[in-house]
Amino acid sequence: MPVNQYVVFEIEDREFAVDIERVKTIEKVTEITRVPGTQDFVMGVINLRGDVIPVIDTRKRMDLGDRDFDSESRIIIMNVDDMEAGITADSATEVIGIERDLIDSNLDFSGDRDDGFIKGVARLQERIIVILDLEKLLRLA
Repeated sequence: MPVNQYVVFEIEDREFAVDIERVKTIEKVTEITRVPGTQDFVMGVINLRGDVIPVIDTRKRMDLGDRDFDSESRIIIMNVDDMEAGITADSATEVIGIERDLIDSNLDFSGDRDDGFIKGVARLQERIIVILDLEKLLRLA
């Protein structure tokens, strides 16, 4: 069975995952410089070893409640469409392999707002892990 590797992280006690091939690094939260005139879910930019990386507030982007950063909070730096960007997480927990046939990508989340950030849902024993569509999550328009 084909297996994909995912980085699993938590927001609001829910587990989310992104394809490990897209993840460049996972960083502790550092100073984020606000950039005027950006979308409300763009927290600003960080200086990561000389590179300026935009940071998306994942909670705000997905209409989840606010929470202050703590020692477990992370910024997951990713490569998407030849661009590097970071997304925030309450914690980054593990890397796991998920068999493709355990991922349901035919779910209908239609509602009043765009839930198009979800690529699929994996069911692993007692766990439900939401796999995110990074292109849609990071789209600024």
